[in-house]
Amino acid sequence: MKRTGVTSALAACSLALFAGRADADEPPLNAHVLRQIAAYPTDGTHDYWWPRDGTYDGTTCDLEYAGAVVARGEAKKRTYCCGLTFEVWLRACEAAAKKAGKEDLRIGELDPAGLRKLKADWYVATDLRKGPVDALVPRGLGRAIERPADARPGDFVQLWRKNGSGHSVIFIAWERENGKIVGIRYWSTQPATNGIGVRIERFEGERGVKPEEIYVVRAFAP
Repeated sequence: MKRTGVTSALAACSLALFAGRADADEPPLNAHVLRQIAAYPTDGTHDYWWPRDGTYDGTTCDLEYAGAVVARGEAKKRTYCCGLTFEVWLRACEAAAKKAGKEDLRIGELDPAGLRKLKADWYVATDLRKGPVDALVPRGLGRAIERPADARPGDFVQLWRKNGSGHSVIFIAWERENGKIVGIRYWSTQPATNGIGVRIERFEGERGVKPEEIYVVRAFAP
């Protein structure tokens, strides 16, 4: 895939920020996540698309796990937010397993049906609201980050805005003014960046992000 200087530079910077920060419970997946996002093109190759009719999983391509398709892309390789972040998580798991010398990816005790249920939680397709937090934490695949100061590049985030809309993203950094957090910088896919890209959203305004509804999780390596 094509690479862009901006995205690669951000990922390199984020990797440097994360380096040396050991997770207290399990080896984190963040470094693999950041390498994955640096490899995606940000030139509109994977445009954003949220269809009114029909369904697809918002991934750039079909995703397989344990010999079964667990998510489906569409002909133009378009994306939407939770599909893309789910794809990055799965690809990061594959990269971590390969680095550890594992021939086949196994994520906890999940079979394909179990992974599809995890995906439903990730997509906020159930009555739950925390996306990746609800998908990973109860299954022992990650830990919730409760304090904003503890968030690190490569953490997965479900955020909600004052107008009721939500977004699934990968954390890059907090936006600060005079030492105060006023917004969030993230990587995802959205109309504002013509698909995949880095964006900043602030807390202020009618469409501002609700700081009390930013849910962060650090995924564990399989």
